[in-house]
Amino acid sequence: MNYQACVCNLCGTGCGQFLKTDGKRVLGVAPIVSHPVSKGKLCVRGWHANELLNTNERITTPLIRENGRLREASLDEALSLVVRRLGECNGAADEIGLLASARSSNEDGFALRRLAREVFKTHLLGVGAEAGHRNSMDSLSHAFGYPGAVGDLTRIDKADYILIVGTDIARQNPIIGGNLHAAQRRGARLVSLSSSRTQMAKLSTKHFQQQPGTKALVLNALAKALHALRTVNHARHADIDRLAGYTQYVNALRTISSVALEKASGIRYEEIEEEAQILDAARSVVILFPSGISGLDKRTIEAICNLAVLTDRMDDAQSALIPVAGISNLQGSFDMGLSGESGHSVFGSLADPDSPLRALFVVDHDDGIIRNRERIAALELVVYCGAFRNPFMDLADVVFPLTAYNESDGTYTCADRRVQLTRKNTDTPGAGLPGWRLYQAIAEQAGHTWGWRDAAEVFLAIADTIPSYHDLTHHRLAKGFGIHWDITAFAAAGQMKFHEVQIDYPKSPTCEEFPFALMVGKGRHFWHQNNLMRKTLIPRREYDQTLLLYPQGYVEICPDDAQKLKVKDKWLVHLTSSTGTSMKIAVKVSPDVQPGTAYIPYFIKNMISDFLIRYDNAFAAGEESIIPVRIEEK
Repeated sequence: MNYQACVCNLCGTGCGQFLKTDGKRVLGVAPIVSHPVSKGKLCVRGWHANELLNTNERITTPLIRENGRLREASLDEALSLVVRRLGECNGAADEIGLLASARSSNEDGFALRRLAREVFKTHLLGVGAEAGHRNSMDSLSHAFGYPGAVGDLTRIDKADYILIVGTDIARQNPIIGGNLHAAQRRGARLVSLSSSRTQMAKLSTKHFQQQPGTKALVLNALAKALHALRTVNHARHADIDRLAGYTQYVNALRTISSVALEKASGIRYEEIEEEAQILDAARSVVILFPSGISGLDKRTIEAICNLAVLTDRMDDAQSALIPVAGISNLQGSFDMGLSGESGHSVFGSLADPDSPLRALFVVDHDDGIIRNRERIAALELVVYCGAFRNPFMDLADVVFPLTAYNESDGTYTCADRRVQLTRKNTDTPGAGLPGWRLYQAIAEQAGHTWGWRDAAEVFLAIADTIPSYHDLTHHRLAKGFGIHWDITAFAAAGQMKFHEVQIDYPKSPTCEEFPFALMVGKGRHFWHQNNLMRKTLIPRREYDQTLLLYPQGYVEICPDDAQKLKVKDKWLVHLTSSTGTSMKIAVKVSPDVQPGTAYIPYFIKNMISDFLIRYDNAFAAGEESIIPVRIEEK
C-alpha cells in the first residue's frame, strides 16, 4: 500500500494529489503539500476522487448493438466493425465527426487527431466542453501573439491588484478561489465584476455588480478612465500608443458616455474612475476570466485583453492574464488541435439537420446532458469510447472501454499552460485501453502503422509536431510539478496589439410581458450534471440536500421582486419564456441577484431538456446570455 502522485482530473487548476493504492484499487486521496498551485489543498471533488475511480459503473469490455441492445464483443470484432462502417463514409465530405474529451490526456488527444486526419480523412472535430474557449484562444493570440495564458497561476500570490471577470471561481475552481482569498487577506486588492453577487464577490475588496450583458461596456469604461490617467503618467514600460490598433481603440473609448454607461450597466463612471486610479498605481496585475463551458462572449474577452495590454503591466514578473478552464485538459485539447477548424464544426453539423454528417466518434462524453440527441440517434453509426457508463451509451452502436486517468501514463495542460505528468498507479479493470493505444489499434485495422510502444513515445511525436511542446519530454516532466509550454515557439509572442472595439449600450431584451432577464448559471450545481461527479457519493451530498429543499430546481429572485410577485421562498411558480417554453419551478429568494433579473443553476436534468436546451445562444454566450421570461405564482 503506498501513495502515488498524480494530477487531479477535474477542473483546469491542475492540483497535485496523492492516490493511496494497492495497485488494484484506489483507497484514499491526500493533497501534495509542495505543489506550487494547490499547496496542500484539494476541493471536495479532488478529495473524493477515489469514489469515482472505484465505481462499479465502469465500461470493462467492448460492446456492439444488436437488435436494439448492447452485447459484449471482442476487441477485434468491434475494431473490424468500426473500420468497415466508417470506411463507407466520406470523411473529406464531412460525413464523419469526432467529439473529443477535455479530460483526455494530451497523448490521447494527439492520437485522436491523427486518427481523424490520417485515417478518417475528416476535419470535422470538436471538444465537448469547448464553448467559449475558442474565443479565449483567438483573443489572446491577437493581443499577445500566442494562444494561451500570459503568466501563471502562482502570480496570484504576489500580485498587487487582481481582477476577476465573470465566473464564481470560489465555486468552479475552489483552490484558485482559496488562493485569491489568501491574496486579499495579505493586502492585494481583489476586484470582481459579475451580474450576481457570487461567493467570490463576497470575498472581494470591491465588487461591480453590472446589469447582465454589459461586462464589455464596463471593462471598456475602466480602460477609458485608465487611459486618461496614462496620458499624463509617463512612467511606463512600453510605448502603448505605438501598438497596432491603439488609435482606433482609444478613439472608441473616448465616445463612451457616462450617462449612457450608468443607464445600461447600473454603474457610475465616477466609481470606475476611482477604481482606475488604484489600478494605475498597481505594480503588478493579475486578471482572471472563465473559459470553456462557463466562458464569456468574444466581445467581452477582447475587452479584457485590451485592458490587460493597456495596464502596461503584463510583462511584469508577477502579472498574468489567465483564461480559467472548468475542465482539466481543455487547454491541452486545443493545443493538440482537437477544436476543429473554422467552417468545420462538429457542433454545427449536429445542429444542422441538412448537414452531410453520417457517423459520430465520441470520447468520454462527460456531461449527463446530451444536446442534439435526436440528430445523433438518427446517424448511421455512433461510436463511444469511455471509462465510465453514462447516458451517451444509449445512443451508441459500438462502445470501447478506456482507462481512467490514473490507469495509464499521460500529460495534462492546465489553465496556465503548465504541462504535468501522471504515471499509471492502478490496474485497469477489464479490457480498457489508453486512448492512444485504442486509436492506434483502429489505425492499424485500417492499414496504417504508427509504431508507438508507450505514452512517452506518443509525447515525443507531440514534441516534434506541436511547436510549443518542442522541449518537453516525459523524463523532464517527471522531475517536478510540470513545465509551462514555451511561448517563444510562436513568432508573434510578445508583439502586443489591441482588438478593434465598437462601443454600444446593450438594452435588456425584457419587455412588459416578459419583465425578467433570466441568467443561466453554470456554477456549483453544474458539477452535478457532470457524469463523473454523479459517481462520487460525498460531493453529491450538497446536491441531494439542495434537492430536499428544491426538488424541481429553483429560480433565484431578489426580495423586492418576490414581494411584488407575492411569493415566498420554496413556493412553486410558473416560468414562461418569450418563445413559449415554460416550466414549474420553486422560488429561491436571494439578495445576490438584482431586481428585474433571475438566475437558474441548471442542475435538474429535465430543466435542460425541456427548457434551457432550446436556447443555443445561452450556451454560446455563456455568462452573458439572457432569456426574457415571465414569472407567475402557480
